Amino acid sequence: MRKVALVIALPLALLTGMAQSRNCLRIVPIDELTRQAILIARVKVHKVEKSTYRGEYSQLAVLTPVDVIDGDFTLKELNVLARSSVRCAEDNYAKDEELLVFLEPEDSLFHTVNYQYGAFPIVGEVVKGWRDKTNKLVDKPYAEVRAEIQACINSAHNPKSETEQPPKPTRAVKPPQP
Repeated sequence: MRKVALVIALPLALLTGMAQSRNCLRIVPIDELTRQAILIARVKVHKVEKSTYRGEYSQLAVLTPVDVIDGDFTLKELNVLARSSVRCAEDNYAKDEELLVFLEPEDSLFHTVNYQYGAFPIVGEVVKGWRDKTNKLVDKPYAEVRAEIQACINSAHNPKSETEQPPKPTRAVKPPQP
């Protein structure tokens, strides 16, 4: 009886494991990615080393900022945790890569917002795998991507309600005459 149960359960367990998608993380839209990030920058990976950080990350990448779009522009080096133990996360850095990254704090370090979906490779002056308004992958020139990010930042800092009307000037009230 146990053998029959084992023969039935084993293929079912294997099939469900193989059927799971590797894209099990939600791909965050660019405007949300921009709001979550504390630092948005074009960077070059200076050094990558294996490390263990609280069992959550197994890589420490040292990035050199090339162009800081939003955040602390005085930083000369960024220590970023990667290779997260989160299921389906594939946030890796390789030496000498040039990337556009969206980072958030992790204690005194950084980590990539939305794991692998928060870092975009740059080849020449083209951002690879950028997402358009419908969240579809496109390759786009860095200057256009930078302008789009700036627009998202500006709209987040200066929200305008569609129903909000500009205040009407109040008319001066004439004081009553005695």
